[in-house]
Amino acid sequence: MLHSNRKWCVSPVDSAEELARKLTETTWCGCTGFQIGCYLWLNDSSSPDGAQEFAVVKVLDSNHCLQLESITFGWCDYERALQLILATLNGQDDRTPWRKPVNPALETAAEHKRCPLCA
Repeated sequence: MLHSNRKWCVSPVDSAEELARKLTETTWCGCTGFQIGCYLWLNDSSSPDGAQEFAVVKVLDSNHCLQLESITFGWCDYERALQLILATLNGQDDRTPWRKPVNPALETAAEHKRCPLCA
């Protein structure tokens, strides 16, 4: 993740299809994150007017996470985004050689309220 000091407001998503739509049809605030099961997609974009970059993170337990991938969804169409999300959910990214431990600051909407990255 590029932003070790960022706090993300994480929302659950019901399906890979819903997440693919969200990540390809909307530009999100820099503090936005999504979760399906033990996987997180955290906005890691460097600016609000750049391509939407999301860190793909697996939560191992309450104290341990691994970043598995970084995907520029701003360059993906729906079909490609869905393919990448399904690969993650099927465990295909779990053993990438570039995975690394990370410690993202995650908040619920009630905890997050507003920050400088919120629109």
